[in-house]
Amino acid sequence: MPKSKRARVVHLTKTESRGRARKSELMDLVQQCCDEYKTIYLFSCDNMRSNPLKQLRMDMKDSRFMYGRNKVMRLALGKTKAEAYQPGMEKLAEKLHSEMGLLFTNTKAAEVEAKLGDFKEIDFARAGFKADRDIEVKAGPIVGEPSSSYEPLRKLMLPVKLNKGVIELEEDHRVCSKGDVLTPEQAQALKFFNVKLAEFRVKLLYRFRDGELTQLAEDTMETEGKADEDDEDDEVLDEDDF
Repeated sequence: MPKSKRARVVHLTKTESRGRARKSELMDLVQQCCDEYKTIYLFSCDNMRSNPLKQLRMDMKDSRFMYGRNKVMRLALGKTKAEAYQPGMEKLAEKLHSEMGLLFTNTKAAEVEAKLGDFKEIDFARAGFKADRDIEVKAGPIVGEPSSSYEPLRKLMLPVKLNKGVIELEEDHRVCSKGDVLTPEQAQALKFFNVKLAEFRVKLLYRFRDGELTQLAEDTMETEGKADEDDEDDEVLDEDDF
């Protein structure tokens, strides 16, 4: 039987209740972590990717990473001295903005900072990434690539032709230059040629312990102005939380 095309009335009460429940659960979780762990790091990520962050969670199972929903996490920490969950946490909440996360740990500071200082993962750059070097490809046949890729490659503005069913670059081609802000086409072309430019890194900005906040690295949110704090739709990447 065909489905009715009549407009349906959607009641938002349950959706709103789930949203409030999720917010309450996250606040409880943050405060639970504040009680269980002695040290909290505030961190940012260069070239954020979910898979490397998941790998760090696996490598540091005795610690807890939280990234996203920062507005709720600030409420859990306490935005003023009177609201602070623990003494001094309002100072940490003040620094927590978009594209930052919290790391809760009982591991020694030297070990944590060495671990994250050494951790990096190279990945394909996305549109909007600022190229750090020139990338050029040489003219000639693209070995192993099916002829069906010809039209998609032309759409990437590559100087290609078909020669007896083989795709060839007609001339040397510069995919990007140092300083370019990559377009979607440039990003796709780099991926096609298996060139990875983006380096995922975790940058520890602040360490909070015993009510004291210590700055570890430059906070660009401070120097460039705070990002939009309306991040309620940011995903919490710790899938084990909910």
